[in-house]
Amino acid sequence: MRVILHGDLRRFGEALEVEAKTPKEALEKLGIPLEEAWLLAVGERMVGLEEEVEGPLEVYPPPIAGGGILEVLP
Repeated sequence: MRVILHGDLRRFGEALEVEAKTPKEALEKLGIPLEEAWLLAVGERMVGLEEEVEGPLEVYPPPIAGGGILEVLP
């Protein structure tokens, strides 16, 4: 499975290959803590940790508090 990491998770690499059937198995084999994987997706579909997927799996870290712009002020 191809695993694409985003944000702070890129410290493990940007795109990695691993033999795994589920996102949980892939993250554990890559040594990425599960609590650091906030959003898992294949294409435009969110997937669960135990769901069997073919990939590529995209892994996003938790959002940073106060790090996003919610509204543009005039």
